[in-house]
Amino acid sequence: MSRSYAQEQTIKIGFLGPLSGGMEVMGRPLLTGAEIAVNQINKAGGVNGMKLELVPRDDKGTGKDAVTGARDLFASGVNLLCGNISTASVLGVSPLLSEANATLISCSAVADSLTHEDFTPNYFRICENAYTKYRAQARLFAERHPDMTNWTGVVTDAANGRSIWTAFEHGLREFYPALANKEVSITDPVVTKVGASDFKQQIVRLMSSPAQCFLNTTNGADAILFFSQAASLGLDSKFPLVTDAGSGWGVPLALKDKIPQSILTGVFWYYEAYDHLEMGRELYKDYVDATGKEFPDDFVELSHAAVYAYANAIKATGNTDTQQIVKAMEGMKFQTAKGEREFRKEDHQCIGDVTFLTLDRADNERGWKVGEFIRVNGRDSMEPPSPGKAIDFSKI
Repeated sequence: MSRSYAQEQTIKIGFLGPLSGGMEVMGRPLLTGAEIAVNQINKAGGVNGMKLELVPRDDKGTGKDAVTGARDLFASGVNLLCGNISTASVLGVSPLLSEANATLISCSAVADSLTHEDFTPNYFRICENAYTKYRAQARLFAERHPDMTNWTGVVTDAANGRSIWTAFEHGLREFYPALANKEVSITDPVVTKVGASDFKQQIVRLMSSPAQCFLNTTNGADAILFFSQAASLGLDSKFPLVTDAGSGWGVPLALKDKIPQSILTGVFWYYEAYDHLEMGRELYKDYVDATGKEFPDDFVELSHAAVYAYANAIKATGNTDTQQIVKAMEGMKFQTAKGEREFRKEDHQCIGDVTFLTLDRADNERGWKVGEFIRVNGRDSMEPPSPGKAIDFSKI
């Protein structure tokens, strides 16, 4: 799969993401971000004089379809891949990378195992992991809502859902005593399948719990259905404030005034917070030009950053040889629409801003408004690297 410029007329970058199914609401913006990055780089003259070409495949958010798509890309001579929203799709593809002599930058799969016990050296992650993001989110609640001490969750029965809940619960148990001088009471989370057709049973259980607040880990179409059904069952009367793992802007844009009355949610990118950066302004402008929409989903930025990471590595190495690209990206710092990012050398985990914001219901066309934007230094929230070994939460 190694490539030199003499062998090709364009540099092909494979895109694997959910372009159909329940995660399409996130996958389509992800594809748009990659397309914008490719167009921007080509308009500026390409990489070392070579044009980029994006080759997309639909992984439907599943491991099985991700493997099929990846094998098709490998057979087409594509060795540089990006995308992959779901942890399941990454777990399907990552064991193939070494044999295929290919590399993958995943965009929003957050399960800790991907850069720990399931780590493979040709894999990189452009977003923060569950440990970094959801312990930081738990800390925000200990600092801002010290009286909210009874917790539970709605957790998907999948690697990412379990990883998110483990990190968040660990953060609650550490930061409430340390920062609020209070212990927390945590009720076992309500577990649901990915792609569930109905959440009423889980919502009833949630509403009858003693919890004051809960963390939602459903996303995409699941989150839209969950919050829509919860609104009709009186979610606001039970939970005046909800915290969300970060199901993407597509969810509030679809729900409008059916969102909970107040949410603190994780986001990967909020364009207004980064309009002081040229790359942030250009991404927003090109998104509006490409889609006609004025509110870009945060997944747009992740794939945009992944393509630029490859462009920087190709520029540095002078070719697309997989092992040289891997070596170039280890420890690499590069500019993105969200500011500077860095791939940690030891485990290929990205280091950058970890961001959250509040959404409040409002009497406007959208049905909600952005309240406060919160930025956390990801470097300060990260666990020590341990590629090949699981995080030992008992020692942290």
